[in-house]
Parts: sequence; structure tokens; C-alpha cells
Amino acid sequence: MENLILNSLEIHNFRGFKHLQIERLRRVNLIVGKNNIGKSSLLEALQLYAHNGDPALIWKLLQSRDESKPYSRSRMENSSPENMLLELKYLFYGRKEIDQFMKPIIMGPINSPDDVLSISIGWYIRVSNEEEGLAKLQLLQPDEYDTFDNPTPRFTIQTGKSSKSYPLISKSPLPLNEFGIKVGCIALAPNGLDREVVGALWDRIALTELEKDVVEAMRIIAPGIERLSVVGSLDSKERAIGAIGYRKREVIPIIKVTGVEEPIALRSLGDGMQRIFGLALALVNAKDGILLIDEIENGLHYSVQPDIWRLICLLAHRLNVQVFAATHSWDCVEAFQMAAQKDGLLIRLQSKKDEISTVLYDEEDLAIATREQIEVR
Repeated sequence: MENLILNSLEIHNFRGFKHLQIERLRRVNLIVGKNNIGKSSLLEALQLYAHNGDPALIWKLLQSRDESKPYSRSRMENSSPENMLLELKYLFYGRKEIDQFMKPIIMGPINSPDDVLSISIGWYIRVSNEEEGLAKLQLLQPDEYDTFDNPTPRFTIQTGKSSKSYPLISKSPLPLNEFGIKVGCIALAPNGLDREVVGALWDRIALTELEKDVVEAMRIIAPGIERLSVVGSLDSKERAIGAIGYRKREVIPIIKVTGVEEPIALRSLGDGMQRIFGLALALVNAKDGILLIDEIENGLHYSVQPDIWRLICLLAHRLNVQVFAATHSWDCVEAFQMAAQKDGLLIRLQSKKDEISTVLYDEEDLAIATREQIEVR
């Protein structure tokens, strides 16, 4: 069996998933389903799992859905734990107000307890240790909640048998390696990569063989592309992406095209070129990790999608990347079936009796579905 980062997945109590189980996964996985069924939530769960439940990522995911306002320093100083808990409820199944008896979010491979991630809210008190002369945090048990006044809610994050607590909002950034990130993980949103993220990812591959892979990907749409570069400036503000740190660098990608003397801004060539550039750049930077792509078909004409899927499968194998993409497009499903073959698995999310379950289509099932025009989305 192929050595994958995740060969199966189980999620409890996260967003719309009371209990979601995916018995098997493959190198390249395409997620389909109706609107509001949980495709983006599944990608979020995978991102959280890869980042070991990093609280900074939790707040970023909530803010991306307008479920939380950005936490500036002034807001951190003026926000109460109660207000933070009101926002955090959107992360948990049922969106119920968070209390001391809230079930944890659990995610990870099936029947592999040492690799499971648990995220919960615990209530802590500070107790003195007379021998060491220090005060330590102690997690209250359910029968102790009424014994102490004003306990403090904190994240409790457990991986396997290791457990640590973190403040709901930290006033100073935690170290990048604080959460022992499982694997590198790059997430590509429907609208692509931010310019500062493009700068960081480009800096990692510039003047390497991986740069050539990005150029080759772009030739799927524009065979005349000769070279690719980025222009921009560097400032002093530190940022983080995946498991790496970088300086904020907003850049503009430019290309050299055969027969055209001056370099051309990539943006001037349309959405399709920008999309394939973002896909290829994210993919080569996800080496030995996970790539997440929401609405993968955005900006891409149906005629180029089989070649793009073939490139994704080729590079995913070569660079040891496990890919999870989501789509609404039948053209995308057909292109995936043509290209993925034994690498690919289609995962259909469906609602049954108010619970979300999955139907899995391997290469044979998907070939039949596309040939007979059987709706799988």
C-alpha cells in the first residue's frame, strides 16, 4: 500500500460534522457535494489537523467566514473570555454555547489513537506549588466546576497522549514550532493566493528545479512562456505560513513570452493563468505535505482541466504530496476521471437523517459514473 500522510479520516464534533468517517484516502482526492454540505469544512479540518490545532489558525478560519472579528491588540485587551467563547461556538457541531461539558473536536486517521488530534475548551485555575515557588495551571474536572470562582477558559489541545493548554488569545505570537506541526500544509482559496504569500512561496523555490515545474504548468495554457519571475519589495514585518516563517513580501508575477520583447504582468493574461500559477506554486511548495484546494476549477476552461489534473498527479507522486480538492463542476469531475486513474478517489458528501456521510468512488466507479452521466456531485 502507498505510504500516505492520511490513509483514512475520522472527524467528530467539528462544524457540520457530528461524526464523519472516510474509510480510505488516496494520493489525490476530489471532494464533491451540494452547497452547504461541508466541503470547505472538510478542508478546514485537514488544515487544522496538519497544524496540530494551532489556535492562531482557529481564529483565522473563523475570521475568514466572518464568524469572528480580527483580533487587534486593543481588542484583545478589551475582550472578555465570554465574548471569545461566543465566537468559538461556530467551530463546534451544533453551534451551541460553549460550556464545561462541551464535547471536544476530534480528528485523525481511523484506529490510530497516537495520531489523533483533540481540540477542546477547558476551565483552569492557578494553583501554587510551595516546593518550587511557582504557580501552575490545573484543569478542573466536571465535579469541580462549582468549587472554584472564576476559572479561566483555555484551549486544551491533545495529540496522542500529549496534552497542553493555551490561552484563547495570545497577546504575543507563539513560536512557529510550538505546535510540532505534523506536516507542511498549503491551502489555496477559491480566489487564489495573497500577494505576500506568493512572495514567500516563490522565495522558497526561486532558482531551483521546482521553478521549472511552475513554468511548465503555465505552458498548459500559454505554450509560449519562456521564463517567470516576480518583482516586489521586502519589509520588516514577520509573518508565518504553514510550518515556515517569512518576511512579508508583496510581489507581482511577470512572464517573458516568445516574440514579445518586454516582460508581461501575469495578471494581464486573465484569471486562468493566475489560477494555474497559484496551483503550481502551491503544489511544489507542499513537498512531503498536504495541499488543499477549494473550488479548484475557478478560472480554468474545461479543455485544459485534464492536463492540469495529469500535472497534479505527476507532481504529487514525485514530491510526495497528498492533495485534497473541492469542486462543484461536472467538467472538473470528468477531467479528474480522465487523469487521476489509480491515484484518485472521489469523495461525495451527502446528508442523511441530518448527518453527513460519504460515498467513495474509485477509478472504476467513477469511469462508470462519467460514462453514464450519473450525477455524483
